[in-house]
Amino acid sequence: MKIRGKILSVVGVMGAVALLIGVIAVGVVLGYSQQMQKYENASERAYLGEHLNRLVTAVVMDARGVYMSESSEKAERFANNIMASLDQIDETVAKWTPLVPASQQQAFAELVEGAKGFRQFRSETARLGTQVSPAAANEQGNNEDNRANRKAFQADIDDVVKQDRDNLEVIKANIGRFKSMMLVLVFSTAGIGIAAGLAIASYIASRQLSGPIQNITRTMT
Repeated sequence: MKIRGKILSVVGVMGAVALLIGVIAVGVVLGYSQQMQKYENASERAYLGEHLNRLVTAVVMDARGVYMSESSEKAERFANNIMASLDQIDETVAKWTPLVPASQQQAFAELVEGAKGFRQFRSETARLGTQVSPAAANEQGNNEDNRANRKAFQADIDDVVKQDRDNLEVIKANIGRFKSMMLVLVFSTAGIGIAAGLAIASYIASRQLSGPIQNITRTMT
């Protein structure tokens, strides 16, 4: 092998080591990005669930305002708030739907049905309070059966949110383990690769380059 080829061999060895470290680094970045995307997804689902629960509570409070109003005119403000909150519930469910993993599809489907029933019932409460009388709305909505249905709906929401929070803890633990494993992999690969590269380069430089040049120098002298 000519001197040029030997020099290129040294450069090639060190380049291969650098390339290997770069490939591992790219894999680490992609893997970490996937883990973070899962974490953000679960976090967003948990937030939407809690937001939905707050909206349900807001509807209940405005329904009580309808019940206690002295006239349909005074109940109108609370009825408008009910309808606005129901629209926000629909928007929240729509944002939540594409984020739901396969493992939660069944539970989420029950939640969606509960949201539809809740909207239908509370829309009727608002209608009765403004178009008939607050007393009619009170008779329709202020009873134990309705409270039981509403509590069951919120329990479904809490159940899905709990699953999302549990997923967050699992993903967080996975991210910690992934980070530790990748750090060990990167540093060990870098250390072994650099040591091996230096050893091979040193061998080529001393045995294949430096030694023959010294022999030529002595012979010429």
